Amino acid sequence: MQSEPKLNTYLSAETLYQILDQLPTPIYVKDDQLRFIFSNKKHCELAGRSSEELIGLSDREIFPPELSNAFVQDDMDVMNGMAALVKEERVRHADGIVRQVLSRKAKLLADGNRALLIGTNSDLTAIKKREEQYFALAQTVPVGVMQIEESGQITFFNPLMQSYLSVDVHAMNSDDMCAMVGQPTTDFPGVSSRFECSFKSYDGNIRRFLVISSGWSIVGTGTNRAAIVSMVDVSENVELKRINEEILSLNIKLADNMKLLSEAQDALVKKGRLEQMGQLTATIAHELRNPLGAVRTSAFVMERRLKNSGVDLDAQFSRIKNGVTRCDNIIAQLLDFSRGKQLDCKMLNLDEWLTKIVEEEAARLPSNVNIKCLLGLGGTHVSFDPSRLQRAILNLISNASEAMVGIDGLAVKPDAPDALITLQTGVDGPFVTIKVTDNGPGMTREIIDRIREPLFTTKSFGTGLGVPVIEQVIAQHGGSLSIESELGEGSSFTLRLPIYEAGSLQLSA
Repeated sequence: MQSEPKLNTYLSAETLYQILDQLPTPIYVKDDQLRFIFSNKKHCELAGRSSEELIGLSDREIFPPELSNAFVQDDMDVMNGMAALVKEERVRHADGIVRQVLSRKAKLLADGNRALLIGTNSDLTAIKKREEQYFALAQTVPVGVMQIEESGQITFFNPLMQSYLSVDVHAMNSDDMCAMVGQPTTDFPGVSSRFECSFKSYDGNIRRFLVISSGWSIVGTGTNRAAIVSMVDVSENVELKRINEEILSLNIKLADNMKLLSEAQDALVKKGRLEQMGQLTATIAHELRNPLGAVRTSAFVMERRLKNSGVDLDAQFSRIKNGVTRCDNIIAQLLDFSRGKQLDCKMLNLDEWLTKIVEEEAARLPSNVNIKCLLGLGGTHVSFDPSRLQRAILNLISNASEAMVGIDGLAVKPDAPDALITLQTGVDGPFVTIKVTDNGPGMTREIIDRIREPLFTTKSFGTGLGVPVIEQVIAQHGGSLSIESELGEGSSFTLRLPIYEAGSLQLSA
């Protein structure tokens, strides 16, 4: 089996010398007498001599005694068995400039067990300058900065860090710092991290800080790892955030209060209008009911006198009666809505009571309108004002009938299904429900949103007070009104009344 070719198969000694000559780091080799036997171009520039001038010379023949004595001693220590030496030194270059140099020296056994010394010199001047600039900057930045060695020693801190910690930083180590910021030593500062913490600071108050650690890394030109820890006082930001949140909360409350104020103003305006409306209604009711009474009485007398005369005026008398009744109902609606009438509640079997008033109302509806009752209260007694609730129920039934067949008993649409009103009762928690449903044309969303407004109506007749009066009556009972409708599918009005035990207090308007 053919062996792998050795490196010297490809590279001659001359080629290796050329490679070392091109390296940007000064490299040299000395024999066991500490004389130069090799110097690359960068080392020659550092010594200020050519390779030919250096070869065969020792440091004592090149550098002044204050430098050469230290160089020779280090060389001897390495040759006598010291581990590889790494040392920072100040060396005057051939150009007369003193530079900070990192020297590395090691012993090498060559062919024949001959001892050689190999060394490198790295110019640290630029690095040291940057470090000085960094430390100078760290002294003035508005951020607390410290350097913690992996051994736990704190080797640098700026004045702001000292003021933040309010302790003698010289006496601290990494464990003390971990305890102060509330972090475990296994994670901080060796692991790159970012967190907030609070502790008593320079002003004696608990302040909030943002702490950032770089984690362990080689810092500067040393071989030991260290972490750079920065601290930023974010107390003002936290306070500003708290103030902003408080302002936001106050703005929300202000908006809510403004809404309540607007609603209160609307209520006051509405109340003022209702009071005016009440006065006007009382006047109108007084002025109209007397003539209406005269019309009703006159129609009754005329009907009796003409009954056996052979003149057929039944249709006309029927219109007069219906007109007077409608006018009387309109006056009653106006009075109900404008007056804060006190409730006169009684504890009654609601299903039995509903059956009676629905039977009476069904007789007055157009012949093509049917009513179906689905009563499910099972004898439940409820406290309510019979007179006021009856007006609300009859309003719902009347509205449902008029939505399907109008006031003349004709279907709203020729192809409309048979007019049907369904009245259903049930129990929903602490409430009883009375649901009146029709299969009429239904309502649009716009109409549903406005139907509770006083005086709003889509009819060519009526006051627009039907639904508002119903809602007012139910609200006075401590209940609520809900409305559901789909265009072309009909409408449902659900009254919810609380169930009161016998002997409970009566509600008043």
